Amino acid sequence: MNRRTLPALTALATATALLLTACGGESSGADEKIPGAGESSAEASASPGEKADAIDRPEMKFPKDFKMTWDVATPSDPDEAAAVNDARNYMEATFHAVTEQDPEDSAYKFYVVPLSQAQQYAKETAEAIVERGWTVTGELRHSNVQVRKGESKKLITVSFCQNEAEAFSKEVKTGKVLKDQGSEKPYYAYTVLMEKSASIDGLWQAKAASATKGAAQCA
Repeated sequence: MNRRTLPALTALATATALLLTACGGESSGADEKIPGAGESSAEASASPGEKADAIDRPEMKFPKDFKMTWDVATPSDPDEAAAVNDARNYMEATFHAVTEQDPEDSAYKFYVVPLSQAQQYAKETAEAIVERGWTVTGELRHSNVQVRKGESKKLITVSFCQNEAEAFSKEVKTGKVLKDQGSEKPYYAYTVLMEKSASIDGLWQAKAASATKGAAQCA
């Protein structure tokens, strides 16, 4: 996204400590394409985690001028596949709060451990944009998804790259797209710690989230 949007997000992302001490496993391989890979969530068919359960998930729709696309492969392990799916849902719910202009949006709250750092991260990410009178437009592209199981079976770390070269801030009142200060390194490495829900079977919720700007693996 435009650099006029991201300083607040980047500072927040890098300042928050990610709670990954329990996640020391190796990254798993991925052997199947998730249906809808390379498409926005609105265009894609139900992903593996959603096909296998009966979870009553919040509906999320983006404006026609904004989409989040994912080039994602799913591990064969069902827990890892579900964690990847819900890490994606968490990220999309965070930006849904932006397009809805509501930092208290219920969608991201569904995909977070209550009162966790990930909940605060999503809220403050949305606030950083909304309070400036901005929303988002264009395309956020995601790739290079990696999964790492922790020592606890209830924790899985999902990491991925986000490319913001084609995404920008937009003034809500005027509709003006802010392209004048694009970043020279518009890519970020995200890490999201997912925890298996204790109350909803099949659901994984974000517990902590962090991002590193200009990470070499995402160039």
